[in-house]
Amino acid sequence: MEEEKEQSDNLENEKEEKVQESSDSTGSSQSSDKIKGRWWDISKEGELPVLEAKYDRIKDWKMDPKGYFLIKIYPETKEIGAGYCTFPDNKLRAEVRGKTALEIVNTIIREEMISSLQHAADMGIELFKAEIALKKGIKYVQDDPLEI
Repeated sequence: MEEEKEQSDNLENEKEEKVQESSDSTGSSQSSDKIKGRWWDISKEGELPVLEAKYDRIKDWKMDPKGYFLIKIYPETKEIGAGYCTFPDNKLRAEVRGKTALEIVNTIIREEMISSLQHAADMGIELFKAEIALKKGIKYVQDDPLEI
């Protein structure tokens, strides 16, 4: 546990050092050829394009042909459940249970219950929201924002 904290602290220090190295006295960003990484140094050539992040949950959403999941928290056992439903028959086929979003989403991927990157990313977000709700003892409703 202490080793993990030390590694995390070292990573934060490396990030802070990089920010300090890449800013001038006015705080504006300077182009740098090397970025100190945790495991590798990253090289960069020239200016990078900046892409505007945008997503419309209605217009951009695409149904995963493998199916969908119903997420639920179990406070009594401190677990998260993800019920796997196939589509278009809408049958509940299995439930993946675990303590963390990371172990559940990786089990879903390993068991090939998911086929799109968009769906996998969305599941990671939703499962992490469920994990936070479980740990903080707050209400979780799938696809709704957490009320923190």
